[in-house]
Amino acid sequence: MARRIAPLLLAAAAVISVAAYANSVPNGFHFDDGHSIQDNTWLRDLRHVPRYFWDVSTFSPLAENRSYRPILLIGFALSHALGGGEPWAYRLFSIALHAFAATVIGLLTARLWRAANSSADDPRADDANRGPLVAGMVATAVMAAHPLATETVNYVSARSSLQAAALMFACLLLYVRGRERQQGPTLAASAVVLVLAMATKIIAVTAPALAILWALTLGPERGDRASAGPEASGLIRYRTLAGSVLPLAVAAFGFAALHEWMVGDQARAARSSVAPFNFLLTETRVWVRYQQLFAWPADLCADLTMRWSESVLEPAVLGAIAWATAWMGAALVLWRRRPLFTFGVLWFYIALSPTNSFVPLSEPASEHRVYIALPGLIWATIGLLGPPIARAADKRGPRLVWSAVAVALLVALTAGTAARNRAWRDGLSLWGSVLECSPNNGRAHLNYGRARMMSGDYAAAEAAFARCQALLPNWIFCRINQAALALSQRRIPEAAAHMAVARRLQPDNVYTLTWSGKTYLAGGAYSEAERAFRGALGVAPGYDMAERGLARALFALGHDGEANQRWAALETRGGLDADAWFAWGALAERNGHREAARHRYRQATRLAPGHADATRALERLAR
Repeated sequence: MARRIAPLLLAAAAVISVAAYANSVPNGFHFDDGHSIQDNTWLRDLRHVPRYFWDVSTFSPLAENRSYRPILLIGFALSHALGGGEPWAYRLFSIALHAFAATVIGLLTARLWRAANSSADDPRADDANRGPLVAGMVATAVMAAHPLATETVNYVSARSSLQAAALMFACLLLYVRGRERQQGPTLAASAVVLVLAMATKIIAVTAPALAILWALTLGPERGDRASAGPEASGLIRYRTLAGSVLPLAVAAFGFAALHEWMVGDQARAARSSVAPFNFLLTETRVWVRYQQLFAWPADLCADLTMRWSESVLEPAVLGAIAWATAWMGAALVLWRRRPLFTFGVLWFYIALSPTNSFVPLSEPASEHRVYIALPGLIWATIGLLGPPIARAADKRGPRLVWSAVAVALLVALTAGTAARNRAWRDGLSLWGSVLECSPNNGRAHLNYGRARMMSGDYAAAEAAFARCQALLPNWIFCRINQAALALSQRRIPEAAAHMAVARRLQPDNVYTLTWSGKTYLAGGAYSEAERAFRGALGVAPGYDMAERGLARALFALGHDGEANQRWAALETRGGLDADAWFAWGALAERNGHREAARHRYRQATRLAPGHADATRALERLAR
């Protein structure tokens, strides 16, 4: 079956994904992309790939944000190599991964549909039925086109969720195929793919539980003798299940232990300080929100803030718990008659459990977290509505009506996704949209202010940063960006005051140290700047901004030799900006190397055509 329908599903996934996301390719970087991609020097050379497997500092210059995701970093490095660091290359890679994920979900759906709706003893006896193909096509189309996936595809850092989910889907497809055909090598391959998924993001840890769920609802252990053969006793079947899941369990728990050992206490300390029980209560509301967005994706929000729930007696929490209980109760009641519905409902909750249960994270409702659970909602819908629709569509007239409905739904989903992509175009559009759905979001005010500052609207940026500080008084990035704004306008004492607060709050943060160094540099305190930049490089070796700042401080202190070495190293890895080229040119001119100075000044004007200092220097050398 797979050989016959796989090309059709792949073609459908590719066409729909391109139609839905083509207008997202020019979109920019956002939020965590700054530290994890733009500021991450380890992504700029494929020679660093082996280091990803043993050094978590390659994940980010922010120590508290580091994680062990070597396979993710390989994908990022390949994207950088393809596009020279431009966001379009990262996004093309993500669109391709999304199409792959939709294809795998289609293939898995075809197998699940046949298992749920075939009465044959042999699970391969129904290949001629068009039901698996239609179900697979529907699942592929919805997965590829649904607007609920837009954050996962548009937000480059969310590729961790996308890639881990796609690989976990492939792991489960291999597991199902291996169990159906009793192929040991295929089962072993599923464990290998699970390791790759978890080495992308640890959320794939639920794969063993999902494999057991399949076996009990749609596989050999579902309690239907016809599905396993009359000669197979319950004990034998459950022993077979345990043996088949064991490689997945070893891979999952072994890698989870490795991950926790690798990331260390510093990264774990960055997780939310909210109590696990309060986080779980809040997540009951989030589960309902995700389901509502699947049914009607009109209220998408890239960074929704929610009040943490404190009591099970809160009306919103009681309602959410009642809804989840009713939905899971229906799944259990319909276990025999609608096993695909049961599988989909339970998949949704199990797949969400690493990020949306009781393990506190900093944000309660990030939309990219639902990507791995999205197939569960698709399967629940197909499992509940598919059989009666299929029976009604046996005749030509109803079949045409349902085909028209399906096409109209696909067009609507694709158009909704394309429209949502426009919100991710740049910082102004994205964070402006977030402020509409979450007006008291301090991070949204910060990032909106950054976008305003980059556009030259300093008054709006200052107001946004002040609002960020009022909402999040102990978040250093409000202060750091206020300092950056003040420095851009040569208000050095004001910048120094903001950085003093940031140092008091988080003295060892790489951005605190770097911007302290930039503030000292602007104020002529070159020795203090040197110490701050060296401190930043101690936290994040190779961080370009700190390297540039240190070279500038060394130049100002007269340490031309080390300054020249650092600028030369930055040039090799493409880490020089216009100001660094100008300063390196000034060093060459000071040492009598006029041609080298002229070349470097020209590089500065190439990167920044309005660079006044470099232009004046070139005019001076021309005289």
